[in-house]
Amino acid sequence: MALEAQFADRPFEEIRHPRLERPVAKLGGGEAAREAARLAKADQAAELVREFPDLEGYIGAEYARLAGYPEAVCKAIEEQYLPDAAGGPLPLTEAGKVLAAADRIDTLTVAFSLGHRPTGSRDPYGLRRAAIGLCRLAVEGGLHIPRDLLEAEAREFVEERLEGLLEVPVEFVRAARRSAVRDLGGVARLAKALAALDAERLSAIHTVYTRAHRIAGTSEPGPWRRDFLVEEAERELARALEEARPVIADADLRAAFDAAAGLAPVVDRFFEEVLVMAEDRTVRENRLRLLLDLRDTIGSALGDLSQIPL
Repeated sequence: MALEAQFADRPFEEIRHPRLERPVAKLGGGEAAREAARLAKADQAAELVREFPDLEGYIGAEYARLAGYPEAVCKAIEEQYLPDAAGGPLPLTEAGKVLAAADRIDTLTVAFSLGHRPTGSRDPYGLRRAAIGLCRLAVEGGLHIPRDLLEAEAREFVEERLEGLLEVPVEFVRAARRSAVRDLGGVARLAKALAALDAERLSAIHTVYTRAHRIAGTSEPGPWRRDFLVEEAERELARALEEARPVIADADLRAAFDAAAGLAPVVDRFFEEVLVMAEDRTVRENRLRLLLDLRDTIGSALGDLSQIPL
């Protein structure tokens, strides 16, 4: 049957899949990606694809060309299933990457909302493959994929795949996953950067974070007050933290590592000269909150460094 006759009873343009439009928009897809999202699954209504499922996407692209759509739209439809294997090629076009990511996000979201998490070796819906593909689109394809596009359980499942995909110890990936970094590729870059740190600088940052975490980890959160700082060493720590905070929060990881490591001597002095668990409740709680602020400032940008054994 000729391709032109496949949709003789219903125009190709009318067979649309609007569910992909939302994730495509959230991924920043342009007009080509949005149009491709609307037409992405149209070819599944064709007899040719029913008989030869491996042709889905490719046939959809051909139908779109015959219907007069721009080549960018057609190519995105063709690339939506890439990568189709663990080491398979990625989409080459930006619209194709966006559509491929949106398709995997949709698959994972629906599957997890229906309780279809893979168990053991069973994965009938190919969710592991979808999650690995999404990670590769972020890490290798350079696509900005916000972590909050996935609900908590699906996001956890996807980010677990990073632990096997990145060539760094899993502890560094787990530390980076607990940061406030907003996109999937950013988590991967942070994990790699942490693993590449020299031992001295990593040890300094790790010590600053874990000392604050161990003492203040279960304390009540809240803002600390400058007028409750009694000792010079705690005032020095407060000043140093406020100066370092914008640098640590910045996207430049090298500068953030330097700023966090630079807090080490100030923190050492604080613990040498200040009794955190002071008898005065107000002073004690203020010191704990200062340490919580220190921990969270570093942890938000650089991850939960207590995951890394040193």
